[in-house]
Amino acid sequence: MTDEKPLYITNPEKWLNDLTQGTDFVGIVFFEGSWSKYDKHYLQKLGKYNKDKMQAEGLKLIAWTSEGAEGAKKADELWGLTKDYGYAEVIGDESNALATYLIDDCILEHLTTKTPEEAKVQNVVGTYPNGIVQP
Repeated sequence: MTDEKPLYITNPEKWLNDLTQGTDFVGIVFFEGSWSKYDKHYLQKLGKYNKDKMQAEGLKLIAWTSEGAEGAKKADELWGLTKDYGYAEVIGDESNALATYLIDDCILEHLTTKTPEEAKVQNVVGTYPNGIVQP
């Protein structure tokens, strides 16, 4: 087993460039974590629409959480995001490297990172050592 970090953590710009090669559209949806019933609802609704309509138009849809890799895996397994709703992948990055890149490069400059307390989230699972990313 390797401890090598994924490209979206080590080099978010290259990851985005590689991701968009040969793809008409890429959508990255931020969510708080596997514990959020609201996130489950909207990711599944968006995923259903994606699978029914947008995927045929060339959209590659990705769900991203700052809960970390285990939280992303848990959300995907419990909610069926890749299996049932057409998400290309569900990724977790507790370092928030991708979000930091998107903010610093003025791609999504209005993203914010807050502690769970500042974000006023309830029933949070996990520690979020670098905060929760929110639009």
